[in-house]
Amino acid sequence: MTAKFLLFCLSLFLYVSLVAQSIDREKQELAFEYLRNKEFDKAATLFNELYQMQRNTFYFTYYIYSLNQSAQYDEAERAIKKEIKKNPSDISFKIMLGNVYKLMNRLDDMKKTYDDVIKSIEPNQSQIFQAANMFITYQEYDLAETVYLKGQKLLKGTYSFRLELANLYQIQKLYSKMIDEYLALLNENPNMIQMVQNRLQQSVYNQEDKTLVELLQNKLIQQIQKSPDVIIFSEFLIWLYNQQNKFNLALTYAISLDKRLKEDGSRIYSIGQTAFANKDYNTALKAFQYIIQKGYQSAWYEEAKSDYLVTLYYQIIEDKQVDKNKILELEKELTTYLTNSGIHKNTFSVSKILAQLKAFYLNKPDESIELLKKIISSNAFSAQQINEVKILLGDIMLMKNDIWEATLLYTQVEKNSPNEPIAHEARFKKAILAYYTGDFLWAQAQANVLKASTSKLIANDALALSQFIDENLETDSTQQTLKTFSLSDFYVFKKQDSLALLCLDSILNNPSAYSLHDDALLKKADIYSSFKKFDISVALYDSVIQRFGREVSAPQAAYRLANLYQYTLNNKELAKKYLEIIFNNYPGSFYSNEARRRFRILRGDIIDEFENKDTYSPLNP
Repeated sequence: MTAKFLLFCLSLFLYVSLVAQSIDREKQELAFEYLRNKEFDKAATLFNELYQMQRNTFYFTYYIYSLNQSAQYDEAERAIKKEIKKNPSDISFKIMLGNVYKLMNRLDDMKKTYDDVIKSIEPNQSQIFQAANMFITYQEYDLAETVYLKGQKLLKGTYSFRLELANLYQIQKLYSKMIDEYLALLNENPNMIQMVQNRLQQSVYNQEDKTLVELLQNKLIQQIQKSPDVIIFSEFLIWLYNQQNKFNLALTYAISLDKRLKEDGSRIYSIGQTAFANKDYNTALKAFQYIIQKGYQSAWYEEAKSDYLVTLYYQIIEDKQVDKNKILELEKELTTYLTNSGIHKNTFSVSKILAQLKAFYLNKPDESIELLKKIISSNAFSAQQINEVKILLGDIMLMKNDIWEATLLYTQVEKNSPNEPIAHEARFKKAILAYYTGDFLWAQAQANVLKASTSKLIANDALALSQFIDENLETDSTQQTLKTFSLSDFYVFKKQDSLALLCLDSILNNPSAYSLHDDALLKKADIYSSFKKFDISVALYDSVIQRFGREVSAPQAAYRLANLYQYTLNNKELAKKYLEIIFNNYPGSFYSNEARRRFRILRGDIIDEFENKDTYSPLNP
């Protein structure tokens, strides 16, 4: 036989195979088309032909399904029994037959067939999976459970079928049994914690109430009390509390674990950072204080000491009533800390908040400038830290009306790190500076460039600035009203709020400036909120929503109210009310998705904690 002839035969074989595959593919598509159109007789004929050609049980399953749908039960019974004779060890055919008996209302035959299937199951993991899956397909959940439980005994600890049982109970909404299986699995294999958390998260996410969360929480506490040495349950409960933003409870269990296992405090430090990021300053302070009390031997001692002071700074300045005495005391603590620890890369966060405290809260801008210039002239800081200091120094210079120096500092940052997010921040600062000084077209041009920034926060702020200027230049050809408004913004920046209010009132008293009335009310509300005069700010925000419901300022006002009620006034129900207003009344708003997420958290749902990479955390500068 020549090589040419062999090549010809191979080519012919491949050609015939391809033609056959094409015909089978067309026949399969037609069969499913018949199925979709409920032409079950035609579908059955084609699926049977496909099965006879390929002996693929996939086609046989659809063949029987089509017969059942057209009530051809006798034909289905004959076909299945024929396959059982050919494949007596394949229990899937027997389960198919049991289902046909059920459809024919031959319940005794169904029971006998299913009993035979369960009796015939051997210590074979694949066979057990096959039987259970077939029973689940026919919604015979009790029989699927029986198969899994028998599988547990037959395999004798080799495989427990915990995940499969949990999934089966989830399908039936038997949540207590589902959780029991997951916890039993973790007791056997703690390394499965991530998978279990992911699966439970999906279940809880779709819950309309807190019952599943409470059930899981109670069962975990019971397990901890029953088996205190099984660490995984405490870790699971800590995770659960973190997901619900119950950081204080998470910290309690974390401290217990830290003491029992004689850990280095890393678990506590992580909770402290998370609590800080979520503005739970009390819990963050407790966490950092716990590590500090462990002493120098703790690996996280220095970080905790620094972060404690940073957290204390934000707790004080965001308090309902800013206490001047607390600010003065904090200034002493920060100064003492830097005197003892020195000003260097690892104490940067403390150095920075001390500069902010002096400049913005103690009217000591010159002392702040001296500190920041000392950092800039030092070689002990990273390029990123120097850039941050220059931006802060630029802000202080702008506050002192030194426009030229502020512009120079922002420009240096922009040029030093042209491809970094901080360069976009510096450029936006320059745009805002131009806006403050009435150079609206240049400010808008810079903002338009920044709309494509990789930083979402900068991009969104730039878009808002550009749109605001564009809208108001159209209705204010002289730019006088817009200049008054930008001047009020500048006064706010410089913390000259009384002058800012005078500018805003002049706009509100001017009927020809009506297009800026909603923005003026919003700005006044922000100012009174900063004064901690929340009754006035709430009334002003509500006024924006009621009077200017169709303007972009309305969802902004609702979002500020939600923040106020959630984080300051501790009224979660009213916070939920305004979050709901945002995603129901303003679904296209920038705040809509975030409002929906926060609403679900306040309602008690567990969801993946979003990670906003653009969110600045002073604990991780």
